[in-house]
Amino acid sequence: MASNAEESADLLYAMRAVMVLLGSGIGLEAAMQMIGRGGYGVISKDFKEAIANLQRGSKLEKEFSRLSSKANNKAYSRFLNTLRTNVTSDTDLVRALTQQSDREEEERNDKLSAYIEKLSGMPTILLTFGILSPIIFGIAAMIPVIAPGLMSSGIPGMSSLAAAAACFGPALFMTLLVMAMFGYKAHSSDPGVI
Repeated sequence: MASNAEESADLLYAMRAVMVLLGSGIGLEAAMQMIGRGGYGVISKDFKEAIANLQRGSKLEKEFSRLSSKANNKAYSRFLNTLRTNVTSDTDLVRALTQQSDREEEERNDKLSAYIEKLSGMPTILLTFGILSPIIFGIAAMIPVIAPGLMSSGIPGMSSLAAAAACFGPALFMTLLVMAMFGYKAHSSDPGVI
């Protein structure tokens, strides 16, 4: 059974391919065979399996119902139900698929816009953090070398600064870990829109 992301990955492209094929005069079963040849991920596998069942004597509307019932993605299920409805009641399939593909494209654009907005400040944060932290930690680490007399002066907090200088290496390592966590967060929140 395919996941929601696998079904939605090529759905828009498969819808548009079926629209083009039907618009050029090819029948629905021939369009299914073309999609079933590959290039559309899970949808190709489903259509190939449906065509094989049709050749064994199954009815087209039953195959669409079967595929629709096992679909995890609402848009994919809606696509299959539209195809089934066309078989049973001879509707204007190209117009219905045009509306569905426009809706699917709008949903994808909304997901992508939300993802871009969510990550819009991340490059600035990573760049600032990645450049400034070695400089700040480096200055703190260099104070005991540059001004050794400053450590023994009566200025409060200088002894703790000397202890902080010993943490220069681990601080840079923590900087790398934090940057890696930011990158992982960006990668894991990817909406999967291709």
